[in-house]
Amino acid sequence: MIKDILNKPYKMEIEGKNYTLDYDNKAYAALEQLTGKGIFRIYDDFVVKNNLKYSDCIEVACCAMMKNHTEGEIANARIALNDKKFLFLQNIAPITLAFVEPLTPPEILQSKKGVNKKSDLKKKKK
Repeated sequence: MIKDILNKPYKMEIEGKNYTLDYDNKAYAALEQLTGKGIFRIYDDFVVKNNLKYSDCIEVACCAMMKNHTEGEIANARIALNDKKFLFLQNIAPITLAFVEPLTPPEILQSKKGVNKKSDLKKKKK
């Protein structure tokens, strides 16, 4: 049996209802099936290039709900996200983090050195 990935839940709100986003292997597999793309292609389009079509962006959000919500709840969220596109943008941070974090190697997540730290950047410039 495949060992599940390192993941943690993120929260988002759509029209006053709270949703828990939590990617696991099953959610990634469903996302691949629904979009017809591999996970790393989705990652590249969604995170790196920022050119994933909106219907696939909704699937990124809805597949993350599979672990903690019923099909009816997910369907309601999908309808709201389709009707009011600004709701996706309001929740872009937790959606992106829920999708990306399990794909990030643990040693990077646990690393105390950050490329964005000013002291590290100054050291690299010298």
